[in-house]
Amino acid sequence: MTTVLKPAADRLVRRALLGVRCVDAVDGRPVQDGLRVEFIDHWRPRHREALNAGPSGIFVLHRHPGVQTLFADTDESETAGAEFSASPASEDRFEVRITDPLHRYVDTRLRTPLPADALMTVPLYSAPTRTPPIALACLRTELRLRSQPEQAARWAWLRLTLGAQTLAEGPADAQGRALLVFPLPRPREGVLHGSPATAEALLDWSVTLHAHWHPARLADDVPDLDTLRQQAPVSLLTQHLPPVPLTPLSLRAGQPLLAHRPPSSFLFVAD
Repeated sequence: MTTVLKPAADRLVRRALLGVRCVDAVDGRPVQDGLRVEFIDHWRPRHREALNAGPSGIFVLHRHPGVQTLFADTDESETAGAEFSASPASEDRFEVRITDPLHRYVDTRLRTPLPADALMTVPLYSAPTRTPPIALACLRTELRLRSQPEQAARWAWLRLTLGAQTLAEGPADAQGRALLVFPLPRPREGVLHGSPATAEALLDWSVTLHAHWHPARLADDVPDLDTLRQQAPVSLLTQHLPPVPLTPLSLRAGQPLLAHRPPSSFLFVAD
């Protein structure tokens, strides 16, 4: 049966295999310019396909050998479908890698099914080389291992909390360096009775830094983002010998938040 399309009324639509939208983890703002987004098939590891962003800012993969989409050309889809059905896809077969040559964001790697059922939204976390946006607070730190003080605690996952509220979270990089960027919390409430609290006192919060890490992170390669988030909690120390636990930090408006304690320039992971 032949279907005749009506000009200006009908159009042929081809569904993309994969769509990736990158957003800044700090404010959810879409990020497109300056990123390098690559699709990798581990059955063909030498071939990496660079994804380009369309007018909407979404990085798109339209074709891949062995995988078919709806409304594909008949000849191509039959060949591709036969190849794909003969070799079932593994959950670890496909991945997306995102790097930022402008050094604003930490390298990111994620596994993905193909074809993807929905648009993939990827949060990008601040690299230690990023210049924090004006009017936002930040915490900078560098992590080492307690057992090997010269060894960086690569790819630890950090979370900064104010009570039950998470102010910021994100990974340390391959050198154990981390930058958490976040808006200041709401000012604390003043005293209802008696002398009013000063503005300085209302802009002072006690916050806690948490860490999650696993020895497998000592490998050089960038870990999968979901794996980073699932790491086990570990204690943080301000010095390794004797071990001194990290206590709550004082966050003050207009002042940099430092987690380490002199004379040390690092925090230590209790590995």
